[in-house]
Amino acid sequence: MKIQFSNNNTVELAIDDSHLGNIFKKIYRHLAPIPLDFRDWDSPYYLDGLTHADLVDRLIYYASQVSVTLDRDRCLTQDQTYFNAIHKIYEKNYNGNPAWLDYHQHIHYCEKTINPAFRTLHIDYREKAGPLQKKFNRQWLESSTTNIRAGDVFVKWSELGKTPYAYWQDGEPNDVQRMCELIKPWLILVPKITVALEDCDTIKDKRIAEFETWWSQYSPACCKHWNIPAWTAHDIFSVTVFGHVSDVDTVIEHLKNNITPTRVLVE
Repeated sequence: MKIQFSNNNTVELAIDDSHLGNIFKKIYRHLAPIPLDFRDWDSPYYLDGLTHADLVDRLIYYASQVSVTLDRDRCLTQDQTYFNAIHKIYEKNYNGNPAWLDYHQHIHYCEKTINPAFRTLHIDYREKAGPLQKKFNRQWLESSTTNIRAGDVFVKWSELGKTPYAYWQDGEPNDVQRMCELIKPWLILVPKITVALEDCDTIKDKRIAEFETWWSQYSPACCKHWNIPAWTAHDIFSVTVFGHVSDVDTVIEHLKNNITPTRVLVE
């Protein structure tokens, strides 16, 4: 597989001969003829040079595209209770329209909790890949890791909701019914891949001890609700690596020069 860029240059995307790797090869054979719907924020350099006020203005714009009116002052003060409320609007109204995803993404950009330090490239066909989604196999978690290296190609949790850690960090209500509604384990394998442009330990600097004390009160009920055996901090933050890009420097150089991916080629 290869990533093709807008200057027609390509970068090799070496996919492992693993169960998950072979699944993605098949998925991308179907997607190869389709142009990639690359958004500005799929690049890790999107936030560079933008102030919080800039991001709030963009959030308000994307909210208007789905007929949602926001309170600019509450966004500017990073009122997490307000962000939780406007996130719920997305949760309840998302209908496959990609405009809702733009709105959702910018909510998280405006929150205090966002950490843009780990730079990655997202390859995401969004609604175009919907028919190619598959049921997630929990056995893939057995080989998952929180230690990512530059060039790793991986897939991570991507659900319409929040992880338990995000739920706790955002100060959502300590209500089991609401938890079971909003937090969702990894259920669907979404054809969205991520390329690491630098090393990262995804669990580093997370408040794991505090979180686990809180989560121990609610995890039995939530796991029972979703019919899963457990849901650990490692499960929450780990990713499954199934490939590698060796020429990371070219990817970085292209993205910094606004040379963007246009499609994934499969030989």
